[in-house]
Amino acid sequence: MKKFLFAVVALIMWPAAAQDFKQGVHYDVIAETATAAPEVIEFFSFYCPACFRYQPIAAELKAAYPQAFRKSHVPVGNDEFAKSILRATVVAERMKVAEGFNAAYFRRQHVEQNPVMKVQDLQDILRAQGIAEDQITKAMNSFMVKVAADRIEKEADKYDVRATPTFIVNGKYRVTPQGLGNSQNFTADMVKLVGYLLDKK
Repeated sequence: MKKFLFAVVALIMWPAAAQDFKQGVHYDVIAETATAAPEVIEFFSFYCPACFRYQPIAAELKAAYPQAFRKSHVPVGNDEFAKSILRATVVAERMKVAEGFNAAYFRRQHVEQNPVMKVQDLQDILRAQGIAEDQITKAMNSFMVKVAADRIEKEADKYDVRATPTFIVNGKYRVTPQGLGNSQNFTADMVKLVGYLLDKK
């Protein structure tokens, strides 16, 4: 995994109509062809303060585009614990407790100032979502979960994710939130921008 920076993105923006969105300002083209199905990926890190602040915005994107939106944690480093975090996110997703897991992880990291530092911490968060300990251990060590985690890491490399949060739309467009730097309603404008890119060929 390449080294990346935590993005610091302003949350004070200006209202923009779809026709105002411009390549090189609000988004960049990163591929010649788009994915077959509509897709919005938020690449984020639990250790990223900007990602923590972005959670309400991500929730609005998911509400607006429920079939297209998904989150993807970017591991910090390449050690075994970084891989364990990624596997825990896969387990949470497969057991349909991802929202609770993510919220609890972010709260512990950025509100409670109680860093997640070992596998036991991950298991504690998963247990708090109602998953039995034996299920957690079995799932995190399963071949399928490890394969899924490796796939997520390769996807971040494919899109050359170097900062978080990064939003990729249809595999072709990288959103540039800084382009909305004077917005009066950042969340609404982000939803509009992503919708514009989802419809763009």
